[in-house]
Amino acid sequence: MEKGLISVDRWAEGSQAYFLTNLHTDHTQGLSSTWAMAPIFCSRVTAKLFPFKFPNFNLTLLRVLDLGSWHSLSLISPSTGSKVTVQVMAIDAYHCPGAVMFLFRGEFGCMLNTGDFRWEKNCERAKLAKEMLLNALKDDAVDVLYLDNTYCNPTFQFPPREVAVKQVLFKIPNRDFSFNIQFLSEMLWQLLDCAYTFGFWTIINLLYRREIIFKVYS
Repeated sequence: MEKGLISVDRWAEGSQAYFLTNLHTDHTQGLSSTWAMAPIFCSRVTAKLFPFKFPNFNLTLLRVLDLGSWHSLSLISPSTGSKVTVQVMAIDAYHCPGAVMFLFRGEFGCMLNTGDFRWEKNCERAKLAKEMLLNALKDDAVDVLYLDNTYCNPTFQFPPREVAVKQVLFKIPNRDFSFNIQFLSEMLWQLLDCAYTFGFWTIINLLYRREIIFKVYS
């Protein structure tokens, strides 16, 4: 893809459209509440979380991409000045709340930017995301792959989320295991991810005021 069209998780000048895979700090270096350069494309959940991460941000600059749907962008080639059409699809990355991969296609072929992702072998949500990707590609191949392989080294071994949740619950006195473990697993990991992103006490205050549930999931 020609330089000067799009940027993914990079916030320097020179692009016409910017894409955010997730709100973790290592993906938002250079982004601030005063951002005004160009629209930012992200998932619906990320858009709802944006004001907590960047207070007073101009939310009219956000463009929500629904999962599994192709969206077309009309851009201008920096080298020729002619119109360039880029199609993009957001795919669930199963990382932190709102995290997505971006699949791009156009005259340049197909390009996949994974961002941070967690596709566990026996995870139903990851299976659905994989099917979404394969259905989007059909007979095409990924020509360019930007793979976030931060923890790809075999020295990193993380337990499945369900196991980790059970380990946390075991530490809680007078615990009640009558909860649906899958639901509890999702909620706990999402809250931990939010705490990592926005700060522990921010999440505690939001939960106390019940804002996070209504704003993110309503």
